[in-house]
Amino acid sequence: MGPMDAFLLKQVIAELAAELPGALVSKVHQPGEKEIVLELWGRGEKRLLLSADPELCRIHLTTRKAPNPPSPPRFCQFLRKHLEGMRIAGFSVAPYDRSVRVDFVSSRPDAEHAKTSLYAELFGRHANLIYVDGDGMILEPLRTVSDEESRIREVVPGIPYRPLPRPARVFLPDVTQDDAVRIFASGWEGLPKALQENVAGLGREIAHEAAARGQESPDALYEQLRDLVRRYEENDFAPGIGTLAGGKRRILPFPCPAAGFADFLPFPTANAAADAFYAEVAETREIAVLRQQVKSRIAALLKKERHKLENVGGDEERLAEGLRGTDRGETLKANLGSLKKGMESFRGIPLDPAKTPVENMNRYFRLARKAKGATEIVRKRKRDVAESVYYLESLEGPLEAARTRDDVIAVRQELSSSFPSKMKPATGRKRARKDAPRPVLPQVEKVAFRGYAILVGRNNVGNDRIVKELSAPDDLWLHAQGIPGSHVLVKRPAGKEVPREVIEEAARLAVLHSKAKGAPNVPVFLAEARHVSKFKGAKPGLVRIARYTTLSVR
Repeated sequence: MGPMDAFLLKQVIAELAAELPGALVSKVHQPGEKEIVLELWGRGEKRLLLSADPELCRIHLTTRKAPNPPSPPRFCQFLRKHLEGMRIAGFSVAPYDRSVRVDFVSSRPDAEHAKTSLYAELFGRHANLIYVDGDGMILEPLRTVSDEESRIREVVPGIPYRPLPRPARVFLPDVTQDDAVRIFASGWEGLPKALQENVAGLGREIAHEAAARGQESPDALYEQLRDLVRRYEENDFAPGIGTLAGGKRRILPFPCPAAGFADFLPFPTANAAADAFYAEVAETREIAVLRQQVKSRIAALLKKERHKLENVGGDEERLAEGLRGTDRGETLKANLGSLKKGMESFRGIPLDPAKTPVENMNRYFRLARKAKGATEIVRKRKRDVAESVYYLESLEGPLEAARTRDDVIAVRQELSSSFPSKMKPATGRKRARKDAPRPVLPQVEKVAFRGYAILVGRNNVGNDRIVKELSAPDDLWLHAQGIPGSHVLVKRPAGKEVPREVIEEAARLAVLHSKAKGAPNVPVFLAEARHVSKFKGAKPGLVRIARYTTLSVR
């Protein structure tokens, strides 16, 4: 993760300045809340992304086509009206800083502005995109900042643009040997942190590199900081993506082995490195957001279904009370002679004093008849709700294991086909077709073990496919007992017995791909596939087993 640092930014802007002057702004998009994409026509079509996202603020050419929101946000609408049709005049970046200015010109006589500029202030949580006219008056910012919100400066349309004041830290080219001594002495929490807190213009990775190389003495540290200045001034860059020992990736202006980046993947340009790196980061974030949305929906549905289960439990208690009516009615019938109107109870049986003995007796028989009629309905309801709870829990595993965007969407689609959201139907035929969910692809993994094929369902649709299409009657079917998880099938060659170790491996896979993963002594169902079937109205992945044995996986 991480915003662009000043070193990388200098490279990116140098490349853009060489490649884009004269390019026409043909279209403006705002795919994210804090980022815009300018479609440019010059020598071919290019897409320039500018992001004021606090964690990912950056500017670079991109090849990634991000989806646009249904209606353009305010900032995008404004830029479409004023910026489309203008040409890029140039780029500039404040030295050792992260403030970029993109200048535009228009030669059209009907243009409202002959010159405009877009400031991209890529300062983490203070990041902003500010569009100004030729006189430096703010036309429209991505994010307005009122004087109540900030004592430092106001950002609203109609006032002159003022850059953010320089930080109190010492500017990298101005660092003296005395500064190096002071920083070295204050580094008790760690030299990289001391560097970032004291020197403006250093990104986290470069601070780690300089600290590691200059940790011997203040003189060594000063030498490293001077070398960084030389690199910046001479454009001594070699952009790429570095990987730390733990697997985390970072975009770097040049290799940083001392900072722990043992692996380094070079790119021909800083823009290409940024496009590759941030596309991966954006996708990871997108997947995390999607996963959280699906997780919340499953949690909300589970809460609702478990509440229904409690209610059904209450219904069962009332039925049990009603079913006792037969015995009570018989007791009253046998003792009608001893009963009188006005009695409140007889042998612990409550009576209505306003009713005759016969009326009290008939009331108990009637309650019993009603309870008998309702028993099957309540039982079925309990079974349905319990199956819904089990089914929803069965989606939690695949969702957690989902690695790609498509994997997460497959879980979301399966959920919405089993539990359609109660949204108003879309008007018009065209809209309805777009909103119709794509069918979920069955995911079945094939594992070879000791010459046997073992199939593992990786989602509920895959589980169904194993039961309905891929199994022959003699094949062996396994599943962790009473726990949501994968259906596992061992293909049995005609007339052969499956060896014990193959069955044990299949049982291990059934536990590994279930919610009981990691638990000791998990019981696993083992059945011939002929005894496993889908039933009418069953949700994906739910089956009935006619005959089975149980084995335990340690």
